[in-house]
Amino acid sequence: MKRHARLLAKLLLTVLLLLGCSAAGGTDNVEMNLPDEPRTEASAPLEKPMESAPDRAAAELTVTVTIEDGGLLSDGERRVLEDFMIRWYRSVGSFEIQDFGPVFRGEEEALRHAASCRTQAAIRAAAPEDLHLTDCQVTLTVTDVSWDIISAKETNVMQFAGLPGIRRELFDLPHIFAVTGEGDTCRILYHEADDNPYSSFSYDEETGVDSNFDDIMANIAQRRALPREPAAELKCDHPYDRQAALQYMLTYADHRNEEWHAYDDEGGNCMNFGSQVLLAGGIPMDYSGYDCWYSDGEWGVTDTFVNVGWFMEYAECNTGYGLVADADANYYSGEVGDLLLVGIDGLHHTTEICGLVRDEAGQTIDYLLCSNTTNYRNFPAGAYYYTGHWLVKIYGWND
Repeated sequence: MKRHARLLAKLLLTVLLLLGCSAAGGTDNVEMNLPDEPRTEASAPLEKPMESAPDRAAAELTVTVTIEDGGLLSDGERRVLEDFMIRWYRSVGSFEIQDFGPVFRGEEEALRHAASCRTQAAIRAAAPEDLHLTDCQVTLTVTDVSWDIISAKETNVMQFAGLPGIRRELFDLPHIFAVTGEGDTCRILYHEADDNPYSSFSYDEETGVDSNFDDIMANIAQRRALPREPAAELKCDHPYDRQAALQYMLTYADHRNEEWHAYDDEGGNCMNFGSQVLLAGGIPMDYSGYDCWYSDGEWGVTDTFVNVGWFMEYAECNTGYGLVADADANYYSGEVGDLLLVGIDGLHHTTEICGLVRDEAGQTIDYLLCSNTTNYRNFPAGAYYYTGHWLVKIYGWND
């Protein structure tokens, strides 16, 4: 990815400087019969804002890490990467932040990662369902080792305490580690990954916290306070096929449909994937009028098809032929196949609803999501680092 190419150059320079100083001194195995509407333990009603999330004891958590390196790593490198992943997922899974000092060479990197975990733990603790992890199986596949810089991709399967039987899956998340030392002295100099808890996280060195933290938590409080209102009654000539949309998103959450150009290296594939889901649900491409929405290949595509902000404008403004949607739908009126656009202080990312989380009263309290860049299947909206959420409710299309 372009962003990672720049990061790689930075890391190479860092390692060379340090060396100088030292010298001087699959879809087939997806459980397609998972319930679309899993129920959680009873939660406080969400018509009113809660002062704080319910106190929940951390569940017993098992973190299993497998390193697939093809013989590219030393025992020390393999050990420090495994140790890092265990500390990371124990922090965000138990809400008890681990000490990252033993895996990093510099204190700043250790503190930066601990601060990111602290933000994620706060987000999950505030969720209406219990998002403590009970099991986490991580596979880190090394793709390249050059100049002590290790490139790898992470795939994992997680189980949340409040979502029993739901496999939360992440696929092919890129990581870059700059590692130094040998054997027991092996440490990580720098680490980055192409997921929002890493890439959108903003560390304030003076305070030692996430600069986005206040906005993140304010978004959660605002969402809790939203009233529950019925969905708008919009008419259309042809209804949206939600089951077809669901089948498509579950199938292609973990890999790209080769019939489409992928934009992972060009800003992200999230909205492109969201548009494909809508097409699978029967929404036709729109070549007419001022607001268009279509893709005829890499060089014949509208911004509305691949860019989250432009798509939102299309969903808001389109009339006549094509998409019928409510771009300002009540948050709790979502259904399978609707889009949930997310960010912190604006629109940054597109996700697709693949399931509803309901309390014992039958009220929707959260959503399960699919997405590309990052590649998720059944990921709880309540665990997203991007806590600003906008529901785009899809009704169908007009002739």
